[in-house]
Amino acid sequence: MKRIVIIICSIVLLLSATVWTYYIIRKNNIEKQYVSKECTHIFSIAVDDLILDNLSSFNPWSGKSVDTAVDESWITGLLWHAGIEIPARIYLFSMTDRAPQFYGILALKNYDECFSFFANRYPKGISFLDKEQGVVRVSVNNHIKVIFDRNNLIYKIDRERNSGFEDLHLLLKQPNTWVQIHSFPEFKNIHSNKHISYIQKDKKLKLEASIAKHKIDITGEWLISQDLDKKFPVRAMDTTNQAMTFWTMLSLDDMPLLADLMHKYTGLDQLQLQNAYANYFDLQVKSDITIQRDTLITYSYDDDFNPIEEKKINEINVPYIAHAWIDNNALAESLPTTMFYKFYKQRKSGFLLNTTTQSTPNLVKIEETSYPFYLYINFGKWPDTWLVEPFDKLKANQVKVEVSTIIQNKNSLSIQGQINY
Repeated sequence: MKRIVIIICSIVLLLSATVWTYYIIRKNNIEKQYVSKECTHIFSIAVDDLILDNLSSFNPWSGKSVDTAVDESWITGLLWHAGIEIPARIYLFSMTDRAPQFYGILALKNYDECFSFFANRYPKGISFLDKEQGVVRVSVNNHIKVIFDRNNLIYKIDRERNSGFEDLHLLLKQPNTWVQIHSFPEFKNIHSNKHISYIQKDKKLKLEASIAKHKIDITGEWLISQDLDKKFPVRAMDTTNQAMTFWTMLSLDDMPLLADLMHKYTGLDQLQLQNAYANYFDLQVKSDITIQRDTLITYSYDDDFNPIEEKKINEINVPYIAHAWIDNNALAESLPTTMFYKFYKQRKSGFLLNTTTQSTPNLVKIEETSYPFYLYINFGKWPDTWLVEPFDKLKANQVKVEVSTIIQNKNSLSIQGQINY
């Protein structure tokens, strides 16, 4: 009996040592991964650590839904049966200032296995781009594209829908434009011990996240273009049935997505926006429903073919939405009254308030906050009229998101956040 125990312990120790050695080897090979020499942002995922730290979440007896089982089957197939060299940490990169898309470069272990994996799962999305060279393209969905030859696979995750393969093919054909991550001087501080990390070449923003069962913790640093005070006045909001609360008191230089959105809906150029916007915007969405009415005019004809005007009142259910600005008249005049829904503009307590309902308080109160940037989303309260994918799943899982910032010094913010699900 003693001999059997010794043998079992020896086997366990040997297996543990083998797994640990394999883990360390994969860790050391992380830095050999390629990115483009032109990259401006890098996003990474620690595949090995994420799996090891969350083994309990992969319990097959945990009563998961069919959708979750399908997702895990896809992930398992990609990791073990797709002929792709999946590194311990995957690096994705963007080559534009505002990062509308991210790319990744992976080595192939087995071309035939890779082709079989994508052909079986995406038979309508796969085709040869260059059959003689064995170059294959795959449209995974509207936002994810893949291209591979006998040596490498390159993929793209794009914010825009239905983008093409030209950029992927150009990147695949020009390996001389790639560089291994360890020899990229602009990203010396890229290494992270967290599951997810994001860093910019200009070092203005760095984010890290640790994933555990039912929770993701987020930390980061944000260098901003202006000096800030320690207290900030924000419009007081009724948080009953709130689905989203957001505010920012940062300049448009630090909020490029907001600047793009404002340009799209107002038509004002960058200089006009900077002159019109006074570094304050807030947004609130509730699950409360309000009714908006539109008058539609149609025409019918009498027996003598004379037109008869007919009016029809259309009623639609609209979520309660409010967004407020501190601005000058140029922005107030340029903001449209219709953005998906009809908005009613009012000037109250120094704010330009836009709401989907006409019944608003006579007086807008102001509160002090320590957060110049704040976001809270409760998908459990998400409006039923917005339950398209993936928001239906987020609501079903009662996902909550909270991200806040506090001042470290006059032009540096510390980011703290949490996602619960």
